[in-house]
Amino acid sequence: MNRERTHEFRTNEWTREEWIDLSNQFPSMNIYQRWDYAELHSGGKNRSVIRAGLFDGQIPLALAQMRVKKLPILGVGVAELEWGPLYRGTEELKAFLGALKNEVNNGLGYELRVHPKSTYHDEGDAFVRGALEDLDFEWDLGERPYQTVILDLGPDLEDLYGNLHGSWRRQHRKAERSGLVLVSGSAVEFFDRFSGVYDQMWQSKQFITGVRHPIIREMVEKSSEKETFHISIASLGERDVGASVGVQCGDSLLYFLGASAPDLRNDCQPGYLLHWNNVKHAKQAGLVWYDGGDRVQTAERARRSNGG
Repeated sequence: MNRERTHEFRTNEWTREEWIDLSNQFPSMNIYQRWDYAELHSGGKNRSVIRAGLFDGQIPLALAQMRVKKLPILGVGVAELEWGPLYRGTEELKAFLGALKNEVNNGLGYELRVHPKSTYHDEGDAFVRGALEDLDFEWDLGERPYQTVILDLGPDLEDLYGNLHGSWRRQHRKAERSGLVLVSGSAVEFFDRFSGVYDQMWQSKQFITGVRHPIIREMVEKSSEKETFHISIASLGERDVGASVGVQCGDSLLYFLGASAPDLRNDCQPGYLLHWNNVKHAKQAGLVWYDGGDRVQTAERARRSNGG
């Protein structure tokens, strides 16, 4: 006899460790759905976090966490869902989005903003878009799209490298001849070295950034085996001249942060070594995808051979 499948929508009933265990069951898990990311970015008055899930018994079918910002003067609030929901199948996604919209819009009176994570497949992305449109979500045409290059890590390393664009491989070989030494780790000391390189770059360019380094540093300190940072440092002699912070979640490694010393960036090209080092690490870890991060220039150079 087939048991009738029942879906139960739940909110805000998990501990940190429980959320980590549940969310890591989804291949699309990512840094923006991590407990610590939401909590550490939601400190202060009028800010909070909502976590929701659709369950079949104890089995999670879909999950999402949202950062909430209340605007008491206007009497409104906004719930931001970044790179989610996490879900098992299309029917579960539709059921979860419907229940979530009802809870956030009608139950809590907040505006729900969804920034879905790409499925890395056109048909998957089209379904997510259609599911949102069916629930009367409106697309923000002014939002800057996330542009990246995605590497399918299925081929062996030799084929992966050979499929990269010729100009990218030439720059990588140039970087290999520059005398740079790479080291990698997940300890907070590696993040501190990354911050040193980042500070050099920021002092030179004075660019606007939304990255809050103290928060990411605290996340590195709190990370567990299930939430892994892969931090790489490229040094020339005694000086750190390039660094990257990769985040391993679900079936992917995301190039999350990167920095290089402005005076040596063109001569040493540390970014090419760091990217390829990340690819090798992701491949060795048995991951499926490498997400090059919001790096349009890198994407343009690699896209033609990799379908990014």
